[in-house]
Amino acid sequence: MSKSKHGRQAVIINEIKFWKQNNMLPDQYCDYLLALYTKGEENHSDPSHKKGRKKLNYMTILLSGVVMFISLFVIYFTELSVVLQTAILTGFVVLLIGWGIYYSKKKVSTVPILISAAFIILLLSISITEEISDGSPHMAYATLFLNCLLWIVLGIKRKLIYFTLSGAIGGLLLVISILQ
Repeated sequence: MSKSKHGRQAVIINEIKFWKQNNMLPDQYCDYLLALYTKGEENHSDPSHKKGRKKLNYMTILLSGVVMFISLFVIYFTELSVVLQTAILTGFVVLLIGWGIYYSKKKVSTVPILISAAFIILLLSISITEEISDGSPHMAYATLFLNCLLWIVLGIKRKLIYFTLSGAIGGLLLVISILQ
């Protein structure tokens, strides 16, 4: 192969890799084009080749765990007013969303952050419901059902099977609990 042809091919391959990295074309198209231009000799050992996989960063797990622990502490072990608890937990959810955006741009899995945010939203909604409805079981059931529905929608939208399953199983257990 001539030197100029090899140089053009290298430019094309780098451009296709750029498209794939920045999601400008679907992964399947980029993989096909890379296989075509490299004659199947492209090294796919890089982690970005694994379809749909993002690396798991232990910092996201640690941050999520600390925020969940503090949230439980705020709800169950302090004498703060419901308004202050709501403000603190809402701040935690906003913080987690910010971290989620930051880490998703770095191609890091945001699953621990999503789980923590869902857990805090559950705690927050139950706490608010108990305060507003004076412990009415019907309102608690409605709140739990809405949380399960939120998990199902999040699971379907983000293609996260554990959220979909958690919401479906939670909803099923809730219905069984109501019927007994």
